[in-house]
Amino acid sequence: MILTSKIQIKNSSWIFVLFIVIGVTLFPCAAVKGQEALSLTVSPTLYDMTANPGQEIQTMVRIINPNPYEITVYADVVNFAPQGEAGQGKFVPIMNEESKGQTIAEWIKVQSDQVTILAEKTMELPFTINVPENAAPGGHFAALLIGTKPPREEADVSQVTTAQIVTSLFFLRVTGEVIEQGDIRSFTTTETFLEKPEATFELRFENKGNVHILPQGEIKILNMWGQERGMIPINQSTMFGNVLPGSIRQYSFTWTGKWSLADIGRYQAIATLAYGQEGRQFATSETNFWVIPWKAVGGVLLLIVSFFLLITWAIKAYIRKMLVLAGLSPNMPTTTPTAVKRSKKVSMVAPIEEGILDLRTSLRDSRGWYENVSATISFAVRYRIFFMVVVAIILFIAALIWYVLSALVSGRQYEVVIEGLANDVTLSSEQVHYEDLRARTQVSSEISIRENFPPIEIVNQSGVPGLAAALRMTLEAEGYPVATLSNDLNRVEANTVIVYAPQYDKEALELSSKVYGALTSAYTDPSGTQAPIIIYVGRDLENAVQ
Repeated sequence: MILTSKIQIKNSSWIFVLFIVIGVTLFPCAAVKGQEALSLTVSPTLYDMTANPGQEIQTMVRIINPNPYEITVYADVVNFAPQGEAGQGKFVPIMNEESKGQTIAEWIKVQSDQVTILAEKTMELPFTINVPENAAPGGHFAALLIGTKPPREEADVSQVTTAQIVTSLFFLRVTGEVIEQGDIRSFTTTETFLEKPEATFELRFENKGNVHILPQGEIKILNMWGQERGMIPINQSTMFGNVLPGSIRQYSFTWTGKWSLADIGRYQAIATLAYGQEGRQFATSETNFWVIPWKAVGGVLLLIVSFFLLITWAIKAYIRKMLVLAGLSPNMPTTTPTAVKRSKKVSMVAPIEEGILDLRTSLRDSRGWYENVSATISFAVRYRIFFMVVVAIILFIAALIWYVLSALVSGRQYEVVIEGLANDVTLSSEQVHYEDLRARTQVSSEISIRENFPPIEIVNQSGVPGLAAALRMTLEAEGYPVATLSNDLNRVEANTVIVYAPQYDKEALELSSKVYGALTSAYTDPSGTQAPIIIYVGRDLENAVQ
């Protein structure tokens, strides 16, 4: 992660800046670019260490000068403390008279606070951490500031200069009575009712212990039928999600699911986090939200109400027909006359039997196929209301079966945006499936990547989760370089197509033979912004790949 820090200094030396509260994120500054294209990089950007009281740690930090000229940089150490809930922190200068040697910044001794690095070279800057015997157990936090130091201005001259600084953070755990305790303070969505499956989650984790902890886990998103519709990984591939003691860290995620009429309704999101080095502890929380596309729901409700009104009317009409067959009037008066005509006993299916008899009579009296067709059409017209009701019932049952089967589909495609980092990270369900496949598959170390083959982009347009991920595993096993993997949530295609830049026609044909004879198509108007070769995965690969 790369951030840029610029500190303006007026009539003061650089060390004066340390007395100013400087807001930075827990994603340390790995590189900066300043005026005159000056660039500076440090590695590593985070030291996460454990030490015993009285222990001495000797290590170093690499300072990289990618500029075509030499630069002089200056190093200084300050304490680091949390600030706010967005993963930010502040630099706190050393106060010897107050801290009395109990802060980690006082334990770190840099070999040289001023070094000159040649053009396009890397220099290692050694430093030592001497942990006192009486060091308090738990977490201690500091930052090594490395940057260009402006010259001291003359006392009578007012000048404004700029210092460019990169940081390397130190998270030190001192053994002893370490308390690892945390909990999910809150877990909510920004909106309870949504018109489409796009929800933003906010999870706040509180560290109640005395050492930094890295909560790791996932958020599972389930529809009202209990089927998974998304999985958001939390801190599973990063070191920069730590929560410092006595602070609250807020994590934000945006989930976008594939729209389906069968998935409207109530959703449940379950967050499960694990933390702790001494012994894994767990924290869970749940939240609910609704996906209700009002226009679509209104249309469905209108159809359902219309269907039941039609059925109600059809039942009444059927009963009236039975009364007529029984010799009774459907409009019989409420008062019973003195002389009552005796009714005939009829069965429940008498109207249907009458219709069948009518059809037989019509067909018996007709001659030739033309008259048979005419008689059948006339019969259908006479009993059109009956057939309309039957068709409506069949369509309703078919729609109900489709809804249940679609709602019970075990997985759908989705995308997740992890916010709060230096740059938001977008993660597709295909990438999640790919990482899961890699974890469960033993990858041969003898596979050599084909260096001259152009990078491949794979886009899943099949609507089948994991299909593109499985194809990527297959291609990488044969040495093909796959650069990106993504979903297309708005399209479902039946056929797989390889789209390529015109100069890569041979490579596309070779790839087609590996992708089960997929269709190929050259860019009609290559813009230069597209990948050299893109594989749009369709449903035709479902059986072949899986």
